[in-house]
Amino acid sequence: MQNADGRLLVNPLSVQKSFVKLGDVSAHVLDISYIRAVVEAEGPFHDLAEGQTLAVQFELDRSRFSVEVTVRGRGPGWVRLDFPKLVPSVRAHLRSFLSPRKIGESIVEDWRSGALKHFHGLNESELWTDGADGVLFTYLDQDDPQSQFLIRVREARGPLCVGKVLRRDYMELSSIDAELQLLPLTDSEVYRKLGECRDIVTNFRPSVPAEYTLKQKMLKTLSEHLYSTSRRVEMLPNRPAAQPAPRV
Repeated sequence: MQNADGRLLVNPLSVQKSFVKLGDVSAHVLDISYIRAVVEAEGPFHDLAEGQTLAVQFELDRSRFSVEVTVRGRGPGWVRLDFPKLVPSVRAHLRSFLSPRKIGESIVEDWRSGALKHFHGLNESELWTDGADGVLFTYLDQDDPQSQFLIRVREARGPLCVGKVLRRDYMELSSIDAELQLLPLTDSEVYRKLGECRDIVTNFRPSVPAEYTLKQKMLKTLSEHLYSTSRRVEMLPNRPAAQPAPRV
């Protein structure tokens, strides 16, 4: 879907069956995450007042749920609906829709400036590349919507930086190689999130050779980090010790 100025928000295929309903009127969902949705300003959505709170119904592929939203911004042809609070059932529906596969399929280039390219997808996912082997990829942590999971490589064959950063700090970054205030993660958390990240990148759909090369480089870096024997990562949960057979 595109906003009014023709810029893609996400890959149209990822939201082609995604709608929001107010009464009997439906509008297309242009983008969605665990903190907000961007929808077409059609019908009654066009007349919503800033700060207005109301209940709407989402239809995201096969997921159906009602949720309270608050209007927090608008532009030509679109309106932003924030989620003040998500009950567990709604969070479960979003988790089902915002799968690694769906997020990966949604990522699309939305702007560039010189050598700097920016890609955007569902769940606040963003991919930056600077043309000099610097790459930053991030998306909203589904377990902690106030934080972004993030990976970054500053240079070719450079170390992989992995962690979480508060969303408010991420939004203030001035460049992809700026200093980061990372939140600590355990080795098992790093391994689990890197596996999720790899699944997202695997489902990224390149449209030009340069994007295919970028995808392969990211997958190679992630795999090397995941399966490196120099890292102490809990590969699987410990199994309980076998109980001895009872004596008869």
